[in-house]
Amino acid sequence: MQTFIQTDRQVFASHTLGVRVMLLSDRADSLTARRLTGYGSHVDIAGALEAAVAAILNDRFGYDLFVMDCDGFGGVAGAEQAIAALIAGDAKMRVMLISREFDVPVYPLGRRTAVCLPEDVSDESFRIGFDHVLRDRAAVTIN
Repeated sequence: MQTFIQTDRQVFASHTLGVRVMLLSDRADSLTARRLTGYGSHVDIAGALEAAVAAILNDRFGYDLFVMDCDGFGGVAGAEQAIAALIAGDAKMRVMLISREFDVPVYPLGRRTAVCLPEDVSDESFRIGFDHVLRDRAAVTIN
């Protein structure tokens, strides 16, 4: 009998594998992008608000999550503009906002409220926010 122990193993919640994410960021190699792809997410990155909103509204399959690095797009005011555009387009999706304007992480209980994270949030708090915003997403199984 042999026993193998794997160290440095990442544990993924079953509901977060294969998440389709639209990331609005002014840097394609941002820490946010690296974290999301590290979780096994499929991340599309837009560098302009209009491009991100159009991609979300015109996508036939639907994104699971919209993430915005707010500071490159006017901060929280820019996030409000993005969310207003999504609401006007009748998009119903989960949202995470990252900005230096937030002092502490906020993990709201409402299903249609955004998880808000400070720009310098720890990896652990970012993961908590990611899992929290996707808490009601059903795992997809393909047979």
